[in-house]
Order: sequence, then C-alpha cells, then structure tokens
Amino acid sequence: MRTLRLLWGTATGLLAMLFVCGLASAQFNYNVANYQALADADSPETIPPGTRITVQNWEKYRKFMPIWVQAAFSGKYKWHVGPEPEYTIVVGATQHYPLARQFVEDTEKYGGQAELVPLSRGSFSWKGYQAGIAFPNPTEPNKAVKLAYDAWANFRPKIMNFQAWNWLVDNYGNVSPLQSDDTFFRLMHLSDPPGGPINLPFANGTYYASRFTELIPEQSKYTTELTLRPDDPTRIEEIYVFLPSLRRSLRLSSAARCAPILGTDFVEDDNAWMPTNFKITLLGKKKLLEPIMDYDKAFNKNSYMQPPTGFPVWPKAGTGHWELRDFYLLNLEWLTSLGAYCYSQRVFYQDAEWLAATPLESYDRSGRFWKVVWESFVPIKFRGQRTLIEIASIATVSGVDFQNSHITATVESPTTIDEDGAGSDAGPVPPQYRDLADVTTPGSLSRIMK
Repeated sequence: MRTLRLLWGTATGLLAMLFVCGLASAQFNYNVANYQALADADSPETIPPGTRITVQNWEKYRKFMPIWVQAAFSGKYKWHVGPEPEYTIVVGATQHYPLARQFVEDTEKYGGQAELVPLSRGSFSWKGYQAGIAFPNPTEPNKAVKLAYDAWANFRPKIMNFQAWNWLVDNYGNVSPLQSDDTFFRLMHLSDPPGGPINLPFANGTYYASRFTELIPEQSKYTTELTLRPDDPTRIEEIYVFLPSLRRSLRLSSAARCAPILGTDFVEDDNAWMPTNFKITLLGKKKLLEPIMDYDKAFNKNSYMQPPTGFPVWPKAGTGHWELRDFYLLNLEWLTSLGAYCYSQRVFYQDAEWLAATPLESYDRSGRFWKVVWESFVPIKFRGQRTLIEIASIATVSGVDFQNSHITATVESPTTIDEDGAGSDAGPVPPQYRDLADVTTPGSLSRIMK
C-alpha cells in the first residue's frame, strides 16, 4: 500500500510538473509579430456596435484586442475572464473626445517649436517646448520618439485630486484593502486654467509632482510619497516618503525604477518614466478595443468584478461599453548602457486622439509577458466640454502581475480639478492642495500630521 501511495504521489507530482511546464510554454512571449497581427487603423475591418464578445467567441475578434486582453481571455493565467455573463464585452459606437480648447489653441500657437536633441547614450531629449502638443502631426525621422514626448506632455489640468479604493491581492487569494488620497500637480507647460501662466514662478524646473497618501489601513495611515519630475528628461526625479512612525520624511533612491509605490503592484516607472532611458520604436497604428464607462456607474465598486477570483475590476456588462479606438503602439526598450532594469520590453498603447499612453504591457528579462497597467475611462465635464483627460477620466486602474498572480485593483472617486472646479462634475480640489508652492515641496510632508 505504501508503494502504491508513493507511485501515486510520484505520478501526480509529475502530472503537476507537466501541467505547469505546459502552461508556461503556452503563455505569451514578446514577439513583434503579435503586435503586427493586430488590426491596422486604416483597415476596413471593424466590429459592429452591439456585438457581444465572450470566452466562447473571443478568438474571432482577437485582432482588435490588446495583448493583455488576449491573455485575460486565453485562460492561461490565474487572472482571467470567465464564462459568467458579467464578463461580456459589449461593443459600442466609437465616440469623439475633443482636446481641451486652450490646449488646442496653445498647439496652434507653439506647435513646431519643440525639437529632439540626440544624446550620446542613443536616445533623445527635447528643447523648445512651450505648451500644447509638443509634436503635432509627427513624421519621420524619429516619429516614435516624437509620439512618446506627445504622451509625456499630454494635456493635464493644474491640479487633480481623487481617492482610490485599492484591493491588493496575492497569489493565495488574500485581499488587503488600501485607501489612498492621490493628487497630481502640473507646474510647467500649462494650458489650464486659460489665461494663467504657462510656467508657475516657483516651479524651479519641476514639470509635475504627485502625492500619494495612505488612509487605510490604520497602521500605515498618513504614509505619503511625493515625486517631483523634472522638466529636463535627462534628470532623474526626486522621490520622498513621509513615515508617520518616525514623524519625518526620507529621500528615496531615484535609481529604483522598479520599486513598488506604497507596496502596490505599481512601480515608479509607471508613474514617472523617462523617455531618455529607452530606445523607442513604433510597432504600428492599430484599431483596438478600449473600455469606456457610464458616468453614473463608473465610480461604484459594484460595477466591477470583485477580488479575489476571476479578474478583479473587470467592468461588468451593462456599466459601459468597449469601443474601437486608434492607438499608436510604442515599444520602449531599456538602454543597457544605463545598467540593469527589470523589464526587457514595455509597450505603450497611445490613444491617437487624446494622446494618453495606456495600457502599458511589460515583459521580463527573458521576454515573457509579465505585467500590465490598464485603465477604464469615463468622459467628464471640463470647461464646457465632455471629454477624456489623462488622470481625471480614470474610473479604474489595475496593476496586474500575470506571472506571480498578484494584482492591485483600484476603483477611484470622481476627480476634483483646480481651485475653480473647471466646470467638472466633481468640483474644485480640497483647500489643502491649492497652495502649490507649498504642497509640491518636501518640506510640506512634515506638516501632514499637524
């Protein structure tokens, strides 16, 4: 009997190993051909509005799906789309989302003044940028780099603030809640508010700043990270963290490009990547599906699949739609002369209309598909228009580690904008974030608990 049990145990162990090996071999690897196979933006092929895509018929539409969506439907990873009707992708009509009026006017006024500056490391910096689109209607040479700078300098209001409800899920299915208060400040190259200065007098070369403050769990409440990104893309950003247990802030190493932000699955390079650190190539202009939420459902946690199983914060059918939109696909390959890096390739999907670069797919050093940062969006009111705006139009954002089965799934509150509210649905930012000369400095962190 003991021999039979031993044989059975050995057999089942071998089967498990074969299953894991088979699964690993079936998973996605970086291959330019996978991106080339996606539907070209000028292709007459399309998906009629009203089409419903499920796990039963998804392969018929895979050429319209970003690689991460294909991975989710493939069933090859723990985080996957299930057969439940809530996972159904309902295709809607493609909408037009106009750029902010002042941003368009600034593009007409300053467009063409920005220039690329070649660097000895093999990448490009920039000079001459004032406001608006840095490189309107970019062409060769170096079209991919120009598009990357258009993403780096896309439209953002001066101040944006929201609260984020996060679920941190590990590979055992344990769920840890984390609530944060997140604020983004643009200090230079401003097109909002209209009539204001392009560069704030106290910017001192800081292009934008971000603050992330933990509210839940209680034991880490008030922990805050402040990132200051320079206007000069050859300079590394400054990162500070306020530790409530010490009642003081510390400066972190800016070389830690892959360090997690506040213990989540998001890393520093998801928030403040540097174009000068990468060789940037264009993989094509494609026609792909993007989730767009209804405003009255976008900020309700019940509009999304709940962790720990299935695919957390996948938008449930009936809470919005997916529409076909044109994307530039930019591949960012780390320059090895700069030392080691966690990823071999990072692929940005840059919306061709409003220039936001999302989702972001990352591959490990061996070229295996590893992570994605993806978002669902909601059109918002902004100075008399209903449109999409980077950061402000995010309904959910997820950092998904497909290899290690981790996920940080986030549902956000409506975003408050500027001191005057900018005519937005959510109104003005809270008073404590309006003194930009103070709250964008490391010294302000010492006053968090006072």
